[in-house]
Amino acid sequence: MVMGFCCWEAFKTLARNYFLVDDHALFQEIQGLLAEVEVTPAEVSEMLLRDEDVDVALQGLVEFLTEKKRGEKDAGEA
Repeated sequence: MVMGFCCWEAFKTLARNYFLVDDHALFQEIQGLLAEVEVTPAEVSEMLLRDEDVDVALQGLVEFLTEKKRGEKDAGEA
């Protein structure tokens, strides 16, 4: 089974389903990171489910995506 990467629209659906939010201060940063990082919807879901507090969960996702971006950049330089 081939699973595509998580786009902005898929993330917004996940955020709405898990936290009933359509907007958040971190959304712009997450949108930028999703445009640069290859991550599956399952990985995003896993990060969102780590905390019931939307602020904590989204900050954790930002940290995860930032780290993944660093890892992809490092792999590209090797």
